[in-house]
Amino acid sequence: MIPLWLKIVGPIALLVAIITGARLYIAHVDRTARVEQKAADAAEVWRVRAEAKASDLENARATEAAHAQGTKEANDALLPQLEAARAGLADYARRLRAQATGGGVGGTDMSGASGGPDLADGSDPLPLLDDLDRCTEAVTRLKNAQDWWMKLQPSP
Repeated sequence: MIPLWLKIVGPIALLVAIITGARLYIAHVDRTARVEQKAADAAEVWRVRAEAKASDLENARATEAAHAQGTKEANDALLPQLEAARAGLADYARRLRAQATGGGVGGTDMSGASGGPDLADGSDPLPLLDDLDRCTEAVTRLKNAQDWWMKLQPSP
């Protein structure tokens, strides 16, 4: 015959073993689910970051293209002003050359400049016209930038 304590302890031990096994199984399933969720979350974060990076690159390219287009349009609009300034510079050089050769009033001495009327057409060996041309271009561009800035300012 089986003693009474063994009849009571046996089912209790079986119940404790089932509960312990169930808890271990639930902990294992929970741990596995957490690992899978963490991997899914990491993949989602990576995907969202990749999409955001692609979107940022697309926006940067669009912004760069818009800036390039704006620069091209500004340069195209600036060309007539620049050509007029260069024509004025060539006219000024012709007048100076005429004065230096004695054709003008005042007889400005340009003994340091090379001889001949080629100053106006840009074939002068001195870099004077190149410097004046760069200055003319810079002034024209700065005037254009100043006009652009004034358009952005609110009216008083």
